[in-house]
Amino acid sequence: MKTKSLSKLEQEVMSIVWTLGKCSVRDVLNKLNTEKKLAYTTVATLLQRLYGKGLVNRNDDNLTLLYSPKISKETYGKKMAKLLTNSFFKSYGDTAIASFAESIDKLPKQKRE
Repeated sequence: MKTKSLSKLEQEVMSIVWTLGKCSVRDVLNKLNTEKKLAYTTVATLLQRLYGKGLVNRNDDNLTLLYSPKISKETYGKKMAKLLTNSFFKSYGDTAIASFAESIDKLPKQKRE
């Protein structure tokens, strides 16, 4: 699976899917609508995009589409961190490496390890 970045709203939806484990469009909509007022079709489109990006599984259960995470939040986070780091180093070369090394030196000992 090629790692793809997510929009802010896709990140919110993915976070809900990770929390619920298995959910319908309505489940996600109910969680989102405590803060935002989104249409059912908007949430369905977001879940379809996440499915297209290979981040969620989709199963038909008694005429209801159920979505579940295809990868864990930790795995996705690691892949995105690697992608961003590689892009940063590729773009800025030695300057990026020096900056990264300086920032690591400033971390507390436990985090450095």
